[in-house]
Amino acid sequence: MCTIFFVSSHAFSNIIDDIKADMLLNEAELLDAPANAGWAKRANITMGGAPRGDATPSWWQPNDKYYKSSAYWHAITPWFIIYPGTMHNASNVRVKISEIKLYILKRSSNTWELVNTDDTDPTWQFHQSYISSKTASQKVNKRIEPDGKISFKLNKGLNPIHGGIHKYEIYGPDVKAVYAQLTTELVLDDPDKPDDRVEAQLLVSIGADYYPDMNLRVRDFTAPHYWIPAVAASRFGLVKRDPRVHHVATISPPGPIKNNGSVLSDSFKIIPVTEFEANPPLIESELDLDTL
Repeated sequence: MCTIFFVSSHAFSNIIDDIKADMLLNEAELLDAPANAGWAKRANITMGGAPRGDATPSWWQPNDKYYKSSAYWHAITPWFIIYPGTMHNASNVRVKISEIKLYILKRSSNTWELVNTDDTDPTWQFHQSYISSKTASQKVNKRIEPDGKISFKLNKGLNPIHGGIHKYEIYGPDVKAVYAQLTTELVLDDPDKPDDRVEAQLLVSIGADYYPDMNLRVRDFTAPHYWIPAVAASRFGLVKRDPRVHHVATISPPGPIKNNGSVLSDSFKIIPVTEFEANPPLIESELDLDTL
């Protein structure tokens, strides 16, 4: 195995197909997910490649209306969610998360820029209250694996784990599109106990959020809400024994847009998939050289 860039049309086509697939339906049913939540069924694009308040959906109404204006936002952070499926029955498993990479397509040069050139491993994490609200406040079970990468284990309440890396400064008007990826792997919690990975059904979604600026925290500008509409989020894809790359991209088709009445038109939030194919980021991927 070797880490390489796109080196053949075959490899390129396979990765593009994976990216498009990750912007479609979830690969399994999520346990006790809200029935009316779009993410419970598929990927979604909300603010897309438009870091500005008028790209937020109509239901997001912060008290300070400045954050609903056409003023640009100037920070971004990639994130992930680990969520159990309805058929998850394993107890001796962990999800390893690594190689989080965030790219911005710049309007000024029509070139992709890797935003996080320093940290690619998770730096923060917490439980979401879905499935078991009583256990959501517990500390997340986080561990450094022998290869130096970070893994997570769900608690007994099976609360989903939401995590990510730092916020990064961007220049809002220069954002044309966003692409991000991460790598997952299903590993054993205790190698001395039975391997029950065949009974596991754990899924991961990767997404990103914009912030108005680097210094603002969620509670500083979202009240009465406690969340930010996402840039976009991938489908929930199954975590497997072998490393798997998950993707999110503000492309259409098949990028599903859930406008919800935002002032800004959807056309400002996405780029055609044909444009993405003609001008992709230099995405690194784990490929077997023997297959090329």
